[in-house]
Amino acid sequence: MQSLDGLVADLVDRWTGDEDHPGDGGPGLMHRLDQLALRTAQPREAGGHAMPGSRPPASLDAVHWATAIKAQARVLDVELRGSRHMQRWDRALKALPAGAEATGRVGEVTSTVGRWHSTVRTILGLQAPSRLMRGVRCLVCGEATIHCRPDDDRPRAWCVNAECADGETGRPARYEGARLYLLTEYRAS
Repeated sequence: MQSLDGLVADLVDRWTGDEDHPGDGGPGLMHRLDQLALRTAQPREAGGHAMPGSRPPASLDAVHWATAIKAQARVLDVELRGSRHMQRWDRALKALPAGAEATGRVGEVTSTVGRWHSTVRTILGLQAPSRLMRGVRCLVCGEATIHCRPDDDRPRAWCVNAECADGETGRPARYEGARLYLLTEYRAS
């Protein structure tokens, strides 16, 4: 998993990624999300405004997620700094690593920013969406809360139960390599 600094840099500055998730060195992921061509009305050349009740020609998921991630980043930054002043979303994101370090919440903040990073990559079509592994229980917490990403080059799974705490990391369990195949033997009843 990338460091918190690397995740923030990918979202705001340039998408460089790491060994496991190589980027292309292009613009930051949030910039790409903001630049998606999502028309909600007909162009003037085609007659002006959209008809009442018409739907936009593209999904509004990108707009929804961009807005939600920016708002959550601002709120998390304010919480970490213990301030009432909200910064712009990009400054708030860049301030998260220092705030997390100062409050001792690096693991929690890294997990949150990693979730945003993965969501943006999925919306942009840079990775396949995750899938629930029905009937498979987590080896750590025993709950049927395992999600997977069945990539050909690097299949992996993880527990989405917030109370799950793997002894190695203290975070919800992750499964890769040989450990991933153990999940198929531990089926939910």
